[in-house]
Amino acid sequence: IRFPEKVPIILVGENNAGKSNIVRALEIILGETWPGSKEPEDHDFWNRNPDNVPIEITCEFEGFLVSGKQVEKLLWTYNSSEKDEKCKFRAIIGGKEQYVSNEMRDQCICIVVGADRRLSYHLSYTSKYTLLSKLMRKFHSHLIKDRNKVDQLKQKFDEVKSIFEQVKEFSDFQSELSRQFEEVFAGMTYGLQVDFSAYDPTRYFHSLRLLPEENGMVRTFEELGSGQEQLLALTFAYAYAKAFFGGIILVIEEPEAHLHPLAQQWLARRIRKMAEDGLQIVITTHSPTFVDILGLEGLVLVFKVDNITKVKQLTAEDLARYCCEHEAHPQRTQANTVLSFYAAHATQEILSGFFARKIILVEGQTEAFALPIYLNKVGLDVTKEGIAVIPVMGKGNLAKWWRLFTAYGIPVFLMFDNDSSDDYDGNKRRDALRTIGIKDDKNLTQILSIEDWQIEEHYCIFGKDFERTMRKYFSDYSNLEEQAKNEVGESKPLVARYVAEHLMFDSKDKGWKKWKELADKIRRLKLNRSLHPKCIATT
Repeated sequence: IRFPEKVPIILVGENNAGKSNIVRALEIILGETWPGSKEPEDHDFWNRNPDNVPIEITCEFEGFLVSGKQVEKLLWTYNSSEKDEKCKFRAIIGGKEQYVSNEMRDQCICIVVGADRRLSYHLSYTSKYTLLSKLMRKFHSHLIKDRNKVDQLKQKFDEVKSIFEQVKEFSDFQSELSRQFEEVFAGMTYGLQVDFSAYDPTRYFHSLRLLPEENGMVRTFEELGSGQEQLLALTFAYAYAKAFFGGIILVIEEPEAHLHPLAQQWLARRIRKMAEDGLQIVITTHSPTFVDILGLEGLVLVFKVDNITKVKQLTAEDLARYCCEHEAHPQRTQANTVLSFYAAHATQEILSGFFARKIILVEGQTEAFALPIYLNKVGLDVTKEGIAVIPVMGKGNLAKWWRLFTAYGIPVFLMFDNDSSDDYDGNKRRDALRTIGIKDDKNLTQILSIEDWQIEEHYCIFGKDFERTMRKYFSDYSNLEEQAKNEVGESKPLVARYVAEHLMFDSKDKGWKKWKELADKIRRLKLNRSLHPKCIATT
């Protein structure tokens, strides 16, 4: 995975593709705990078998200097077949392996804000690894350099303690505790005393707590909504990263969790702004809100082939080249314009295709509303199978979105009709057909003249138009259309959905046989996920 400058890494893909494994790999090699003695768990190994293959995590760097020398890589490996040193953590400097120092680790650190956010943990002193503990250690190291400030603080803390001692119950308890403690340790060779203190002289800043405030009133974290708590956790991590680390990776798992749609949009913009400020950010997401075509170089599609997690990542140059190879006009498809071209027309409904196993591109909402119902009745539940039915709002957009999604290896099936009202010269349909590999002019002319329902391996034509074809294959269609208009109005998409819901399924009927044929073609739609040469396959 390449980390472009000023663009967040967005890990997308279907569930169980391996996005969380990538995060875990980053956290192992760059996270808060020392990885040199880590013992992997069963599920860390390929097929849960430690003897299959060694685990290897490699991070390559630019501008990573320690004592004037360039650190080229950090390498963590675990090999169960090794007798002496199964786990190794090394730095590569000048092509040679060296031990990793704390100075190297401080140059690039990974902070993971998990899907559960764990705000109460990270804003506490539960361990030395919490964000608050690490932050206060930083403050403390700067404070103790100034002895005068330390003396001033000690005096103020003593004043605070004297006020507590004015509470008689506290003073009496403190005296009794000290007396008992002295008696217990009286016979020991060493002497200990116990005393309450308003501060820890070894960690002055541990007296500070982070508390939310609303309208001048201090609130508890328990009073915050999940969304507020999440935003506070992310903001704290970002401020920490900006304050103390130039080389930091902030990982946010599922930033959409607990946020309503408008808050998701706001947070997506904030994350992009954080990245523009120079912070390296990685997010895993299941929401198209966080997918930004203008930041395509950071978009990483995670998927599985034969139970192996792989990634697909493209540059603007890669996408422009792919589009030209698939019939896009070369003068209108340039690396410096291709991203803005796609971003201008990208809706969240279209971008949801990046989370699908397969995509069916249709002309408009009529087919998008009706298709899932017909396919479900013949045994293909598109939602369960991870198939996205995406309306592209016109024949002229079919080729464009086919190119984008297939560039990432997502299989795409095209559906349209031969209604020429918005494509009088047929160029939009020809563009779509040429894009999927049908280039013979005579063949194209024949396809554009089809008036019946034709189903092929990678596309389907609904004759002259969808409604007329359905009326031809289903005798009850017209009657149901009239019922629909009385109940839901004249809207074509709503009428089409109503009819699809109310048509009785009969496996012997010619219409349902055609839908079954279409479902079978979609099931057999082949994957086309050849990895880009620069991409890394992860297991």
